[in-house]
Amino acid sequence: MRRISRARVFLGGVGLSMMATMSAAQSAAQDQMVEGWTILRHQETGACVMEKVNEDGYLFRVGKTEVGGRFEYVAVYTKDESVRIYGNVAEDVVIDMDGLRFPSRAVGDFRDDGYRGMYVKTEDPAFSEALARKYVMTVNPDTDEPFAISLDGTFKAMEAVNDCEAASAAAASVGDDGKRGELVAASQAAWGSLLSQNGRAAELATKASAALVFPEVAKFGLGVGGERGNGVLFEGDQVAGFYRTSSVSVGAQAGVQTYGYAIMFMTAEALERFKSKRGYELGVDGSIAVVEAGVTAEIDTTNITTDTVAFVFDEKGLMASAAVEGSRIKPID
Repeated sequence: MRRISRARVFLGGVGLSMMATMSAAQSAAQDQMVEGWTILRHQETGACVMEKVNEDGYLFRVGKTEVGGRFEYVAVYTKDESVRIYGNVAEDVVIDMDGLRFPSRAVGDFRDDGYRGMYVKTEDPAFSEALARKYVMTVNPDTDEPFAISLDGTFKAMEAVNDCEAASAAAASVGDDGKRGELVAASQAAWGSLLSQNGRAAELATKASAALVFPEVAKFGLGVGGERGNGVLFEGDQVAGFYRTSSVSVGAQAGVQTYGYAIMFMTAEALERFKSKRGYELGVDGSIAVVEAGVTAEIDTTNITTDTVAFVFDEKGLMASAAVEGSRIKPID
């Protein structure tokens, strides 16, 4: 993989919205390490970005301009003073990701930790999808001085960024008694609506050890998007904890779509298995039966063999073709 040329790095002015997000990340604390990428979270804004430093000392960052938005920029920085930096300049560049090309504009950024460099921003949702799926990003591949960046681990790291932001949003949602009360009320209303509209759910509820209810899960983002929502664990009529759910998807659609779901833990063992994990993945950390409209409309609840059952719903009732397996559930700290 070829190094960044020491001849020049394209630089220019940074827009205010971009500067606000990027500078916020500079004062962020490490959230976790994923596949060689450091996930950073700003303590005040909840903004999260992903960074890694390669063997030549160049720092790469992938991030967003808005919390909860799509991944829109890639930045490259160096502390090497022999690399000439040009301020107040912007230049056209071509970004190639395994043959998929994006004409872009390279503009500059000076960090307060000694790094200087440039970022490339695009509003094309296919850009973030390529970052997640491709293996190598090459800048100006047809010139005498191209340079390449490994995209190893980007999908997992992007997933971690979405989860990092979901954690920030979840913590804010239960930040005081009033907000917790609102979440409990919304969860109780969704649970009551499900049981009143669906006899199968009502029958299983009489046998369940506990129920985890997410009244609203929102799908968001283009290119690489995600889903997230907050919910309440009920053991009988008692609130036993607050939880968040999140997942990542490639090729997400425009707009925000919402749904809800409830999980019933049919045995004490299933409930304990769930509560013992800090991160629980549906369909991975135990089998789950997803009861949905359409093909499962005639399901016999006495024949369900799993100890965890999920019902997925929206304002119209039980949903068909609902995919919640793979969603991650974590307690809200």
